[in-house]
Amino acid sequence: MSKIKQLQNLIKTPFQLGWGSVTQYALYQIGLHSGYFKAHTPEPHLLEMQKQLSKSGRSILPCVPAQDLKEALGDQLNRQIGEADALLDGNVILFDELNEKMDLSPHSPLLHWSDIERGKFHSDRDIKFIWEPARFGWSFTLAKAFHLSGEARYRLSFKSRLDEFNQLNPPYAGANWTSGQEAALRIMALSFAHHIFSQSPTTPPDLLREIRVAVAVNAARIPPTLCYARSQRNNHLISEGVGLYTAGCLLERYPEAMKWKQLGWTIFQQAVLDQIEPDGTYIQHSANYHRLILDEAIWLAVLARQTGDSLSESAMQRLAQSTQFLFNMLDPISGLVPNLGHQDGSNVLPLACAGHLDYRPTLQAAGRIFLHKDLFEAGPWDEKSCWLGLESQEFAPFIPINPLRLGDANDWASLRAVRYHSRPAHADQLHVEIWHNGQNLALDAGTYLYNAEPPWRNGLRTTRVHNTVSIEDQDQMLPSSRFLWLDWADAEILSTNPRAITACHHGYQKLGITHQRTLRKTLPCGWEIVDEIQCQTHNIHPITLHWLLPDLSFITQNDILYFTSPSFSLHFSNDRDRVSTLQIIRAGTFMAGQSDRDASIYGWFSPTYGLKQPALSVLYTLDINTSVALTTKWEFSENRPGTV
Repeated sequence: MSKIKQLQNLIKTPFQLGWGSVTQYALYQIGLHSGYFKAHTPEPHLLEMQKQLSKSGRSILPCVPAQDLKEALGDQLNRQIGEADALLDGNVILFDELNEKMDLSPHSPLLHWSDIERGKFHSDRDIKFIWEPARFGWSFTLAKAFHLSGEARYRLSFKSRLDEFNQLNPPYAGANWTSGQEAALRIMALSFAHHIFSQSPTTPPDLLREIRVAVAVNAARIPPTLCYARSQRNNHLISEGVGLYTAGCLLERYPEAMKWKQLGWTIFQQAVLDQIEPDGTYIQHSANYHRLILDEAIWLAVLARQTGDSLSESAMQRLAQSTQFLFNMLDPISGLVPNLGHQDGSNVLPLACAGHLDYRPTLQAAGRIFLHKDLFEAGPWDEKSCWLGLESQEFAPFIPINPLRLGDANDWASLRAVRYHSRPAHADQLHVEIWHNGQNLALDAGTYLYNAEPPWRNGLRTTRVHNTVSIEDQDQMLPSSRFLWLDWADAEILSTNPRAITACHHGYQKLGITHQRTLRKTLPCGWEIVDEIQCQTHNIHPITLHWLLPDLSFITQNDILYFTSPSFSLHFSNDRDRVSTLQIIRAGTFMAGQSDRDASIYGWFSPTYGLKQPALSVLYTLDINTSVALTTKWEFSENRPGTV
């Protein structure tokens, strides 16, 4: 990017993000470079803290008998214990998919965290792989296994890992202390472990005190840099509010506890009202981050019940709407949701054996505490609720209320059309999802990595790999940095009815083009997507319609693709009889059709962070200098030609 464009983007940023966010970020930078943060997060006096925290912490969660949990787990009990046994062997699963050796090292010099943030050390490693094990998510697994089995080896393993972390990551030194949010997530995990271990008379008091000291050390890290979390206006601030409130509840006799609790309580409620729209939309436009803040809200609401606090009516209403909004995205057969927006693999409240991508455990718990009803009949997704002492409520059958979703539980599709009030995540306006019998057939590529060499430095956020139309291979919005879009492309919903949705966006106005899309249900079983490209110039514009499908067997006949398992076809056409090309790319390699296009980011699906799987990118491309309509027909049938 040229220096002139960088300057133009710099000028645009405060007007598009808002001066509040920019001011808070400036305060953070001043704190870093002035030495303020270094002075306000000095090495703590651990011996003094140990004396102040010698008395036991309070019970912050309901005490649920092990037998009740075993009954809820049923045949999942062995899996629960098996996950804990793997941790005893030194293995940890990151982002629910990647089996790695436990590594709690900061992979950085033990400089003060603010020195690392100021650039005194640069690591080639993706910071997500350093932070993930240091979030202590594994402590939930060990604590649960201890409670269910009564075997001390799980508690001993926890202590060993806690000691290892403390040795490798002395307070406020190294990469694991650069983020207040990471400290907040450790507080949640440590507090759950304290809750479980404190119920056993065999737990040494010294271990419980060590956990309380760790909670206090992490809590003290958060307040000085709240300006950074406020500048981001995202899940960072909610996490840090929850972390402070949790520490204040657990350490009620500690001198700073009441201040932390009140500060966290205020931050959380303010952030909920700021970041959750009245209709339940979450500010980050990410399904995974939406679940993250719901999990944190569930946790805080349970703690509040125990301590006698009550969330404001307005905060409860927003959380209820947020629960309903995420529920409306759910595929009821699989429990999955569209892979919308940033997917960093976060699972901050891992209290369910269900897979990481199954959203039912969170939604069941959120339904019970915020909607006062069960969203699903009894099943393995009740486990999270059981651990938190959330009793079953009246069951409400699945009825999605989403004007941008068509179909039924077995066959449904959705159209993405949003008007942004904060930073967009992906350039994905008018992206279409198609689900058939619990299988996602029109995929959102996901994220894969935030920190890597091009093209994988958050490369899947681009318009080109979403199920929409790109013009001249440009994005709908202006990419300014890895996480920042400028010149937001707002969408407008033009019409909705039970069989069709029409919307448009103006992200390509600079090229003299408007994109309007209609998603229509067809009988007996299919979908028709019509893309009207309204061109106000006579310049030649190459346009590309992209679909991302699972890695299925297929054959092509002209502009038709046939698939099996499930059996369906895709038909492509345009109303101007323009010459078109059909290309299929699998895992960055052309399978059909050729061009000089860089195929590296095409044909990949990333279900969680750090993992990418082969998929099929289908690209229908043509050149236009006038308005044109493209039609894609999805037809499901059991009678199709054989595949090769």
